[in-house]
Amino acid sequence: MTDKQKLIFHIFVAFSLLYAAIIFYLSAQSSIDLPSSSPIPFYDQLLDLVKNSKIPYVSDIAYYSAHNFDKVAHMILYFGFGILLHITFRHSDNLTLRKYAPVIAIFIGVAYGISDEIHQMYVPGRTSSFDDLVADSIGITLAQIVFWLVVLKSLFFRKK
Repeated sequence: MTDKQKLIFHIFVAFSLLYAAIIFYLSAQSSIDLPSSSPIPFYDQLLDLVKNSKIPYVSDIAYYSAHNFDKVAHMILYFGFGILLHITFRHSDNLTLRKYAPVIAIFIGVAYGISDEIHQMYVPGRTSSFDDLVADSIGITLAQIVFWLVVLKSLFFRKK
């Protein structure tokens, strides 16, 4: 591994640790005011469209996310964490970390989500929630799936 590659790896480690610290900071707040509906433009209109589509399960997920935006926020936050963890492990000089980056990112991300929920049990005004842990885990896992799809797409177009 060259000095430049080591530097890149250390930068991604630093970003991953900073991201984890931001999650910890947010978890340490006694209350975080989340909007009742999404602050994301067109989110509500998109949910209405999906809910009215009558596609099995998809409309149920849309309904749930519209009424539980905090879970969507958890998924988005941990999706970003999953991306950073994956990139960090991909830039490691350790062959095992590079080869199993998605699995290790999921393991580390879910373990951090568990520790985050335990931490919230001791923060006044906050509660620990299994649903939050599920949302965290979905976010981490979706990040790995997106990476997998991007890698497959790049391999497919590279061969042409």
